Amino acid sequence: GRAEGWAGSRSIRSVLAGSGLTRRSAPPPGSAADPGREPRAGTMSTAMNFGSKSFTPRPPDKGAFPLDHLGECKGFKEKFMKCLRENSFENALCRQESKEYLECRMERQLMAKEPLEKLGFKDLIDEKSEAKLKTL
Repeated sequence: GRAEGWAGSRSIRSVLAGSGLTRRSAPPPGSAADPGREPRAGTMSTAMNFGSKSFTPRPPDKGAFPLDHLGECKGFKEKFMKCLRENSFENALCRQESKEYLECRMERQLMAKEPLEKLGFKDLIDEKSEAKLKTL
């Protein structure tokens, strides 16, 4: 009757099995899959990711910067990288090479055209390159 309660009529395992909430059972001790070890208690077969936020990619702040598949600016890039290596990657010492590399990319539509002063090259701009940029 009521005195023996719920547990007397059905075990918790049978209740869980009926609901589909039990984990997959481990192979019996001594089986080929589990040679001589007892199954570990408390392990679950699924990873729980509580509170993890899904990652949504977003475009870069300055728009597209496609790869230079044809190597159109490879020489400029290599010159810039060589300068960086020779100067312990102190980019302030390689600003001229950086400017030339970015100009090459802009001329070949490998990045959005930007005024060089907006890219931090105001002090390196000569009239010739500024006029050339405006005519493109």
